Amino acid sequence: MFDGNVIDTVKCFKLLGINISDDLRWNASAKVASRLYFLQIIKRSGLPQNDLLCFYKSVIRSVVEYGYVIWHHNLTTAQSDRLEALRKRALRIILHSVTLPYNTALVLCEIDSYKLRRCNFQQKFFKQICHPGNCLHDLLPPHRNPSVSHRLRHSTVYLPIPQVRTKRYCSFINYSL
Repeated sequence: MFDGNVIDTVKCFKLLGINISDDLRWNASAKVASRLYFLQIIKRSGLPQNDLLCFYKSVIRSVVEYGYVIWHHNLTTAQSDRLEALRKRALRIILHSVTLPYNTALVLCEIDSYKLRRCNFQQKFFKQICHPGNCLHDLLPPHRNPSVSHRLRHSTVYLPIPQVRTKRYCSFINYSL
């Protein structure tokens, strides 16, 4: 009950394009796997490698990277490995090679691993939030007094944030700080 209204219990809920289950997990791999099938079909039609790579970046990678900065810190190793496995599959389709090592395929296609892209996106987003004109800037904790911080062994710009016991419910702001 919330304000006298009954709230339905559901197993899965779609929030801003991301399906979130009742245990606060998400899964984008099914959507990506179905789009890899389309990549195979257009490969069979004789599209050049550059066009296949463009299709991958615009249609498949965009699904995986949607909401990166929000859920990156909650990504489990198994989920990260699953996303990398899907990318390996896409690169095998694009490069017409089963035996080519994954890191070599990344270099040939001039793309970074998902983990590196997630970290870069998160750092860039946090730097944007740190500017006072950003609408999310008010979510940051207050600044530490500069006269005190120069005497600390591990000084940070912001006051300490409350510690959480589990990484799963940690917010993006806490993780970035």
